[in-house]
Amino acid sequence: MDQRNSFREQVENGTPVYGARSSLFSPTVIEIYGELGFDFVWLDFEHMGPSPYDSTVFEELTRAAEVADIELFVRLPSGHPPLVRKVLDTGVRNILIPRVDTANEIREAVKASRFVYEGEPGERGMASGRSRTWGFADDYVATEDDAVYIGAMIEKTTAIDELEEILSVPELGFVFIGPSDLSVQMGHPTDKTHPDVIEQISEIETACRSADVPMGKIENDPDDVQKAVDDGYRIIRTGGDISSIRSTLESHLEKLEK
Repeated sequence: MDQRNSFREQVENGTPVYGARSSLFSPTVIEIYGELGFDFVWLDFEHMGPSPYDSTVFEELTRAAEVADIELFVRLPSGHPPLVRKVLDTGVRNILIPRVDTANEIREAVKASRFVYEGEPGERGMASGRSRTWGFADDYVATEDDAVYIGAMIEKTTAIDELEEILSVPELGFVFIGPSDLSVQMGHPTDKTHPDVIEQISEIETACRSADVPMGKIENDPDDVQKAVDDGYRIIRTGGDISSIRSTLESHLEKLEK
């Protein structure tokens, strides 16, 4: 298995990366996304899909991603350290931790992803699975620490209260802003355009820029994607398989019915 992470390399070089969601968890869809030219495929194990504790789930997904030269971007149900370690051992490199409350919570998840953390032993354990090419990978410890990329989803007011501390967590790779859940937390359910929500997101953006932590968001309209890039976002999820199927076939069916 390739020990590099092109997703991390591009983001850290300041190059925006674009991805799409696959709600089908299909290796075929992952290959198609790669052929289309996307940089990553978003797999949401927080809200749907099989159990991420079943490592066999990831074998065909990571193989398809490698064949298609695309990176997996996996949102876990939590930053539980044993879960972080298990998923990384399957060959996944990019992990998003949702519903973060505190800096300590994300620090524990990041520490679980690394063999060396702040000059001391980390909490990642040696494995012989796919991440290590079944034991054949050279310099496994160093290459994994260079490749693995952990991000925090900022979507709770409790996280905003500790935002400065969260952004200062060593080896935190990026922040992904979740306006939908944030609107719920702020008492404006589903109203992502409420002035309070917009103002809060603006404050998060300012803090991320000040801390030089890359930001990610979801935008589906091409003009909004471009605006996000102009605003400094480097990780953009746009579209997905279910929404594309629905919009395309719904349009076809409407035309046929006419």
